[in-house]
Amino acid sequence: MTDKTCFVVMAIGDQTHDSMSVSAVDLKSKYDDLIKEAILKARPMMEVVRADEISMPGTVTTDIITRIMHSDYVVADVTYPNPNVFYELGLRHACKAGTIIIRDKAGPRVPFDIAHLRYIEYENSTSGLKALSSQLSTYFDHFDRDSLRPDNHFLELAKLTGYEYPNYQKTEEPALEMQVIMGLMESPELMNLIFRQQSGEEIDQTELMRLLLSNPKVAQPFIQAMVQSGDISLTNKPK
Repeated sequence: MTDKTCFVVMAIGDQTHDSMSVSAVDLKSKYDDLIKEAILKARPMMEVVRADEISMPGTVTTDIITRIMHSDYVVADVTYPNPNVFYELGLRHACKAGTIIIRDKAGPRVPFDIAHLRYIEYENSTSGLKALSSQLSTYFDHFDRDSLRPDNHFLELAKLTGYEYPNYQKTEEPALEMQVIMGLMESPELMNLIFRQQSGEEIDQTELMRLLLSNPKVAQPFIQAMVQSGDISLTNKPK
């Protein structure tokens, strides 16, 4: 059973930059034998996934964006300045904390735009694997202790300025009884009629239905409540 999730963002296809080239096969080997292995040594129960394990290479799909948004951690290898890598890193920085940037010490120079960010340099070797695992473990511990603390400039500024993110969370609807009460409050005439009926007074049912149907916002939860209570039946009851 896994307790945390980690999504690995890195170049996947053949890469060339600053006259340095690396094949997709070599990158896959680096992921399997170094990056993923280092993560699992730091957190043996972690679920670790790379983009090509859930999507076609070279595409940023809903599955990938979902992982970026919801994974506990994202490890982003920026060794090769690939557009998809930086796009996915930017999405993650805007979503939540828990991102660790890494790069191969022997790779091209880190682009200026992210050079100011803290990152881990690793060596693609046995000793490099051990060192990377140890540093990743330290970062994981840090995030676990304070998971809401901003870890990049975007989140720091959002916190400092009180930036209000759009809220897409689904809110629970009020209980049916509360919906009925709220609806009745918008129709004093109907409320008066209901109170008179509750006190035992015989009222004109036609008038009751007229008032209900004149306000669909009131009628929907009220009729639903009457159906559930058995006051209204939509089927013929056996005699």
